[in-house]
Amino acid sequence: MPTYNIVDEGADDTGTDAIDPVLDDLVGSDTTIVFPPGTYRLNELVVQSGTNDLELIAPDGARLVPGQSGDSIRWIDVSSNGFVLDGFELDMRNTTVPPFVRMNSSAGNWEFRRLITRGKVRAATDSNAGSNTSGDARTYFRLSAAEGTRGLLQDCYFHEGSCEPDEASNRRAILVESAKGELTFNRCWFESWGENTIYAKKPEGRLKILNCFVRNTQNGMRLGGFTDVRNCVSIKNDRHPRQTWSGGSLQRGVNAEATDPANSSAGINTYDGTLLIADSDFYHRYLDSSCGGAITAPTPCQRIDVQNVRISYNSTKNHDAIYTYEGRMSDGTPANLEYLQLEDVHITNDHNSEYGVYIGQEPDTWGTVSGVIGGSGPQTNSTYIENQMTTNGNPTPPDTTPPLPSPPPLGEVPMMPSQLVRIDNTGNSAPTTYQITAGEYALPAGTNGATIPTEWGPDDGPTRPPNAEVATGTVPAGQAYAFYVTGGIVSTEAEGPATWTVDGEVYNPGAESIFMTSTITSDRQIPRDQWKQAEAVVQPNNVAIAKPHSLNGGSPSHVRLRNVANGNFEYKLEEWAYQDGLHEGETFHILSMEPSEREIQLGDGTSYRVKAGTVSVQTDFISVSLEAFFGMETPVVLTQAQTFNGADPIVTRLRNVSNGSFEVRLQEEEARGAHVTETVGYIALQQATGELNGTPFEVLQAGENFTNQWSRITFQQEYEAPQFIAAQQTFNGRDTANLRYQNLTSTGVDVKVEEERSADNETDHVPEAIGYAVFEGSV
Repeated sequence: MPTYNIVDEGADDTGTDAIDPVLDDLVGSDTTIVFPPGTYRLNELVVQSGTNDLELIAPDGARLVPGQSGDSIRWIDVSSNGFVLDGFELDMRNTTVPPFVRMNSSAGNWEFRRLITRGKVRAATDSNAGSNTSGDARTYFRLSAAEGTRGLLQDCYFHEGSCEPDEASNRRAILVESAKGELTFNRCWFESWGENTIYAKKPEGRLKILNCFVRNTQNGMRLGGFTDVRNCVSIKNDRHPRQTWSGGSLQRGVNAEATDPANSSAGINTYDGTLLIADSDFYHRYLDSSCGGAITAPTPCQRIDVQNVRISYNSTKNHDAIYTYEGRMSDGTPANLEYLQLEDVHITNDHNSEYGVYIGQEPDTWGTVSGVIGGSGPQTNSTYIENQMTTNGNPTPPDTTPPLPSPPPLGEVPMMPSQLVRIDNTGNSAPTTYQITAGEYALPAGTNGATIPTEWGPDDGPTRPPNAEVATGTVPAGQAYAFYVTGGIVSTEAEGPATWTVDGEVYNPGAESIFMTSTITSDRQIPRDQWKQAEAVVQPNNVAIAKPHSLNGGSPSHVRLRNVANGNFEYKLEEWAYQDGLHEGETFHILSMEPSEREIQLGDGTSYRVKAGTVSVQTDFISVSLEAFFGMETPVVLTQAQTFNGADPIVTRLRNVSNGSFEVRLQEEEARGAHVTETVGYIALQQATGELNGTPFEVLQAGENFTNQWSRITFQQEYEAPQFIAAQQTFNGRDTANLRYQNLTSTGVDVKVEEERSADNETDHVPEAIGYAVFEGSV
């Protein structure tokens, strides 16, 4: 798939010159066009049928401005499959009449992601001012999808785009005149619109409106059958923008309007199917005739199913909070309500004359009816409702928290920065459980055809920011889930066969707890027994390796640990017993891991093995078996004492490191002898260079040529903030010794073997093999 940087190809990123000549030359099938941050003037983009899988993406955000103005002018008009527009501000502030955006009925598998509109989006004509007809209404986004395909509108903000009150007609934010494919609107924000906000009562295909927010607009959602509304919020607590043709108009929440006879050839079917409204909240409390009912059915579709909904209602309009009427379609056919369910519905109705629930048309069949009606207004006209629900009770008030973050400020686009976590269980026959903990929040996404779960919170329901930092649940066999994560991935857990990726790179769930790395810069040590606390760098019961340290102080020394098993271990810069124990501050890096053996995937898909554990060790070598875990490959082994049972200074030494085992001992300074038993932790790592969960690392043996003279290790990759851990792999020289480092840079480090001088002043050391690990920042 060719990928182009549009600026590198010659496009102007200042908004001065139209990018059309450059863009037209790049448009093609299986093509990605990347827009760096900037402003791009676009007259018209028409993607004809057959130009499939074209992506226009702005990974770090960019602004598109129209180069033309007018109702009949196309801006983005797509008839192909696989079109993606992601990461843009659509800036209308200096466009009198914005052109339209259209996904035609032949288009499919398209995705509009992370978009925000700026400025007014008025229509061109005012000929119907005062006429009480909306004939001059225009549409902003016209959306459709072909049979057997899908369309996704996700993390898109249509925010305060209405025209001025003295103008006749605004644009509808979203119009779906027809569609045979499945359309999903996920996490979209609509505020202060003076025309129909989501006008989608006609599509024959399924429509899902998930996690959306509508506040102080005209008609909120005009819908038919085959539609799901889940975890949405509708608020009316102020006047919405007015328009002259209506003198104020009307806001409903969800309005069932099965007014159009079925026409399969045109992709229209308003009546058949179920309108589901679940886990949603309606706060309609504005004493004005523009404030309409929360759930209304003047022309019901076939089935209406309301579950776990909370409503608070007050108005001067002649609307009930929930109502059904004996409506008819445009050809005179009755719109017969076959089924109605009101399960766990809570309504506070303070309208002085209209009902909390008004049943103008009884359904042929009742589903579950339960919940509470309360407030100062009339409760219900239906004996059946009165017998099934608690009336004059204390309803649960609506939760008006938006299901998505607030609109970003000017110059930014939604959901940036974020990471896209994908859990792909397609091709598998067993489910996969998952849990994602985010630094800020984790929100479900339909990106790249993923199924959007409706229950992903810790309480088996949807969640809303800011209380949405944990996503948990089960991915069924054959499906894929995706989540946008902001604030960084804190932890992940999984059980099952699904493949995980983050931003397209292989990811190992739970790998956050496989390794922890950190950097510690110690203050000057006074006196010898000055222990310092290392907090939140090691999990309880993990093994920690903290070696070698830098060369700020010239006296031979090393890092000594204690209480590692408690998690928040203590450390000191341990000089040998013959020294005074005072030492300059040093820097060292820590690698820790739970005692276990793990096989994970690197970014290139290859498997990677690591094993950790603890053993009891004295001054004699003992053998530690690695069994057959590393196959025929010899790992790098890192060891360090985890306890402080004996006060005499010690280091650990290795020999005979092989694919199946290694030997380890404690070593005191030459002038002293045996040491009491200490718990020694080890981490054995497969030698490799690559990326782990998107983070570069390398683990290698650097050869058997390191002496008391400085030698340079050149890294296989560049690192912005390298964390370096190393240990001798051999016991060629018997004199007590450990490693020191200096000149750690993005490309390498100097290392030497440092002997102590308790028995003599000689510090020459025969060549030893060194094994090392480098990690970028934190893994």
